[in-house]
Amino acid sequence: MNAVVDIDQLVPAWQSLQSVVAVSHIESESQYVQTTDLLNGLLDVVRDNAQHPLYSLVSVVGDLIEAYEIDHDLE
Repeated sequence: MNAVVDIDQLVPAWQSLQSVVAVSHIESESQYVQTTDLLNGLLDVVRDNAQHPLYSLVSVVGDLIEAYEIDHDLE
């Protein structure tokens, strides 16, 4: 499946998200702490409501944390 991505729309959308909250691959322990804090804040709002508009962001942030923990034997 080839998804067509409109880069002209994607770039400003990504920059807008990044200006609100840093969502990226975790490179350091301080980023890990920040990302964990972000996840906890999201979970306080979203909880287990799969219909919440931020539910998929919870999954993405959780995946970033999990990848860092696996890479750094933190599990």
